[in-house]
Amino acid sequence: MKKFDPEKELLKVQNNKQSFFNSSKLSNIYVPLLVIACGILSIVGVTFSIKLTTDSVDTYKIKVDILGTENSVYEKNVSEGAFRDTIKTSGTFGSITCTSGNLTYDALTSTLSSVYVNEDTYCILSFVDDGAKNISFNELLKINDNTGVSYYYKGDANNNYIKINDTLFRIVRINGDGSLRLILNDVILSSNYGSNNNYINSNLQATLNNWFNSTFNNESYLKATDFDYTNYDIVDEVDNLINMEGYYVNYVGTLSVKEVSIITKDLTYSYLDTANGILLMNGNGPDNVWTLKKNSLTSSSINDILNVRPVICVDATITSGDGTLEDPYLIS
Repeated sequence: MKKFDPEKELLKVQNNKQSFFNSSKLSNIYVPLLVIACGILSIVGVTFSIKLTTDSVDTYKIKVDILGTENSVYEKNVSEGAFRDTIKTSGTFGSITCTSGNLTYDALTSTLSSVYVNEDTYCILSFVDDGAKNISFNELLKINDNTGVSYYYKGDANNNYIKINDTLFRIVRINGDGSLRLILNDVILSSNYGSNNNYINSNLQATLNNWFNSTFNNESYLKATDFDYTNYDIVDEVDNLINMEGYYVNYVGTLSVKEVSIITKDLTYSYLDTANGILLMNGNGPDNVWTLKKNSLTSSSINDILNVRPVICVDATITSGDGTLEDPYLIS
């Protein structure tokens, strides 16, 4: 049996106490340091988490060209997700068309919105002048022109009659600026081009100007607008009525071959047609001119005498009528 040594046992106890004391001193130093380190790591973790969350939400650009009575551009960078904003402008809402992304416009609340934006978005938001607000746009077709998005009637329309100064016209289209492009309903004029197929200084131009000057007297609702007289050898598929060159601004002209092409497309009958055809504003090659005969675009000699139908533009408010022959639109 091992003999108990009091002095050795006392020394062990003293050594254990000293070891515990030293350990306690180290704990007093390291525990606060550990707490501080954990706090720092926690802050870094939160910061990283916030940055990670921010980086995971992409931003996209929304651009809207606002066309109509006061052309402008709306641009905004938005985060991925639902979008809603207010756009107020004068005039009556016409349409919204997007080439990328998808936006809707609520005319009652003037609100532009999207359920979810996840790509760059470009749209055209068009308004029409209040003067045309009594016209139903649901049945009209859209096409771009020099001043915005225009709306046109097909050649078989029977609700586009309008009377001005007791003279009956047909609404060809509502221009991008909200004015109305009208063609005389009755055929009362005839002419040829004359020496060449350039509309400027032609017999056709003189005939139209003479009619206008004898019919109107500086009425404030009349509006000068662009008329296309480009010499087209071939009329390709018409996707717009934007005239970059070969047009002039005047109070009177007649239809262009492009206008007739879109108005009569896929139709066997058109209110534009007449018994022996109508002259159009455009030359066709070096020696001929474009005409509409038997509802088909064709070429005629510069010397051929054909019917002439004047076209004017008015900027006025439609006050009554439903556009039918029995109850044509009237302007203020």
